[in-house]
Amino acid sequence: MLNRILVALILVPLTVYVYLYGDKSFMAFTVLLIGIGIYEIYQMMESKGIIVNKTAGIILGGAIPLALYSSISSSKDFLGEFIGNNIDMSRGTMVLILGIFILMFIRIYQNKVEGSSSYIGYTMLGVLYVGFLFSHIVPIKYMLNGSKWLMTIQILVWISDTFAYLVGVKFGRKFFSRGLCEISPKKSIEGSLGSIIFTVITMLLIKGFLFKELNISGIHLIIVPILVAVTGQIGDLAESVFKREFGVKDSGKILGGHGGILDRYDSLIWVFPLMYYYINFFL
Repeated sequence: MLNRILVALILVPLTVYVYLYGDKSFMAFTVLLIGIGIYEIYQMMESKGIIVNKTAGIILGGAIPLALYSSISSSKDFLGEFIGNNIDMSRGTMVLILGIFILMFIRIYQNKVEGSSSYIGYTMLGVLYVGFLFSHIVPIKYMLNGSKWLMTIQILVWISDTFAYLVGVKFGRKFFSRGLCEISPKKSIEGSLGSIIFTVITMLLIKGFLFKELNISGIHLIIVPILVAVTGQIGDLAESVFKREFGVKDSGKILGGHGGILDRYDSLIWVFPLMYYYINFFL
């Protein structure tokens, strides 16, 4: 328990700082999280005897946010915020294409045929799932009110996770006898609904008292937190699928009692892409 508290006391303030005030530090934070996350998913794969190219995968994953960051062409306003969304998402796709090319070239150079599909597929799965999806944090950061949007999304995910657990512990299976999903039997429908309700309440409080200038209003104040809560829970279950397939309890041990980086950021891997496109298309 003490270890979990110490990690939280370090990670939470660091996250708040890089989200709200970081630029280079934000990018370093993002690349580090992606690198560790890809390493963790490769470790899980290797526990089942799957052969991947760790070095290439980690480098490619870290290159995606840097490629996106390099496309920023707007100037800052007097508050230091970047105006508009000038991130070219195709640069991330280019890294993925380059990655497939590099891995195929390696197999040809090594003159190896057997297991090549698995080698390329599983290596690119780590790059795509962790590197590409999580890298949507970059265009969110550098859109209008991007820093505040990042903090809003992060707070909503924290609230969603917390109240899914608290409501689940208190009321789980008292109204619905079956669990939410057999993939993670401890999760309950009550916990899931509690997560959604408290996330909606939190969104209203954020807009009303914390970040009044956020470009969101009307029905979107309800839709956004619902999407965050539901997608975050799907992200959590998605990681549970991987952990069950590869037979591990946690993705890693770097955060002590909190597990690995993927254990802490599994929800955001899915939430960031969804929120990036939702904000761009509807807000």
